[in-house]
Amino acid sequence: MHKDTIGVVTVTRGRPRLLRRAMASVHAQDFDGLIEHVVVIDEQDPETVAAATAAPIRPGLRVTVHEEPRPPAERNEPPGDKRRVYPRLSRLFNTGARISSADWIAFLDDDNEYEPHHLRSLLECAREHGVQVAHSGRTMWYADGAPYLEEAWHTVDDPVEAARIHRVMCDKGVRVPGTNVLLDRADPRRPGDAFRTSSVIRAEDPVALVDQSVWLVRRELLLRLPIPETFTEAEHLANTAPDDKLLRTLQDNGVPIVSTGQPTVRYYLGGVSNRITRGRQAVAAE
Repeated sequence: MHKDTIGVVTVTRGRPRLLRRAMASVHAQDFDGLIEHVVVIDEQDPETVAAATAAPIRPGLRVTVHEEPRPPAERNEPPGDKRRVYPRLSRLFNTGARISSADWIAFLDDDNEYEPHHLRSLLECAREHGVQVAHSGRTMWYADGAPYLEEAWHTVDDPVEAARIHRVMCDKGVRVPGTNVLLDRADPRRPGDAFRTSSVIRAEDPVALVDQSVWLVRRELLLRLPIPETFTEAEHLANTAPDDKLLRTLQDNGVPIVSTGQPTVRYYLGGVSNRITRGRQAVAAE
């Protein structure tokens, strides 16, 4: 009998210390099937290649390292420009999914970590419901390891708007008040409902929030419905990221999506979708 396999796609560039932490969390998974960790390195980067290839392996875990050169138009670009970063991330995530030979694809940003039961709980949930897509929730942390407990939505710079969206997400049960727990959710959209990201959500909108690191998608489905690699100006203004594009694509194609309801990813702030550091919101380099 064939046992399901899971490919974990990590896109990274110039952050070997964080990559080693992310890879250690994949190594620690209690999933009893084969895990293939595909590390896609954005541009040639010997230090990151060395970190990825030196990561420990064990029975049931293999690591594939792929360097993806940037085309000339993407070299020496200003850091942190989402209009450039998000399309490239979509392309690199799709590249990792194509490289993998696993049955299922999960993603792990290089600055995040999995809890030990993350992959197992996702696959068990997908099997239980007979679906091809599942996701988990997450806990929110500052980059220094302190829990993020601010009553402000992490992807919004304006403090008044950040507080409003935080209240909306608490009312909807996405943010658990007084904790650092965030329970990602993909509410069905009714006819006429707009797709609004969490950065611009209104109280009456369905929730459309599944972070890249909490997805589990059947690989054959992801190859058929890859993450879109082009973004409109309106999408950029709404802070639409590759994970939002994937969610919308799946919903537009009527793909059922279920959640484990478990916060099994440690999500660290300070990435490209947000610039939060301890005690303030700051613009950082990519």
